[in-house]
Amino acid sequence: MRPRLKALVSALLVALLLWRVDVAEVGRVLAVASPGLMALAGLLFFLMHVLNALKLRVLLPELRAGRLLAYTLVAQLYALVLPGQLAGEAVKAYRLSRDEGQGEIGGGRIVSAVAFDKVTGIAGLLLLTGGGLAVQSARFGDGLLVAVVLVLAGLAAATALLAWSPARTLLLALLGWRAGPKREAWLLGPLRRFLEAWRDQTRRPGRALLSVAVGIAVQVAAVAGSQSLGLAVGIDQPFSVWSAVIGVMSVIVLMPITVAGIGLREASLVGLLDLVGVPHAQSLALGFGILAFQAMVALLGAVIDLTVLREQRT
Repeated sequence: MRPRLKALVSALLVALLLWRVDVAEVGRVLAVASPGLMALAGLLFFLMHVLNALKLRVLLPELRAGRLLAYTLVAQLYALVLPGQLAGEAVKAYRLSRDEGQGEIGGGRIVSAVAFDKVTGIAGLLLLTGGGLAVQSARFGDGLLVAVVLVLAGLAAATALLAWSPARTLLLALLGWRAGPKREAWLLGPLRRFLEAWRDQTRRPGRALLSVAVGIAVQVAAVAGSQSLGLAVGIDQPFSVWSAVIGVMSVIVLMPITVAGIGLREASLVGLLDLVGVPHAQSLALGFGILAFQAMVALLGAVIDLTVLREQRT
């Protein structure tokens, strides 16, 4: 989907929400929000990014945690300003491979590690989400839980398939059919190195399981931050409800149909929290609050990119 069309979808979703929800009530909810709880939410959201950097270091132990945190924050900038929620990860993989990769093999290993890190992160997200949905099945039903289990199984199957030698050989053969030197240089060579590095990651099950465990910790921080922000705007729900709501929302915003998930995030929060009796004005205020914190992290990423990382490149 083209960027302009994604921007249009975001604008239409936000306009629809503002039309259906009492905007004055949303403003009142935000005006009386607890500063202390908002500050706690900010700390928990920042902790989430610190844990994300440590999680990537599990797969790239030779890189310093501080450097990985810098690139993680910069990725949040591109995730906000570029179309698609995975744009930030793509930029992080490119920048890390360019700045930290030692030759083509090192760069391919870094790109593969970032992709594998994203997969284990989604696995951690789905596990915590599934736990929340299982505890709150009376409120959310069984359909969402079944969907989460199916997605998790599909993710595991895709991970194993990319590491399976016959599947890798078949993929390279299909893409390499009648390939000339240009396709070999810009596609097949990098893809071959990526798949070899992916295979190496799957041969370290201890690292993979640790990465999933830290991924669960990342999602716990994200859910706790959202719960604190929810309490700040008057939403009092148990952690299991928040695990289900934030997890499902996080999966929904991965759909590449909006800019930075704007509109889709807020609509999913309104719909999901409506199932547990939360007023729409409070849900929309929560969505705007989460977006505001993302914008602040993106601004911090921009400052780091223009100062710390720029100085190290020169």
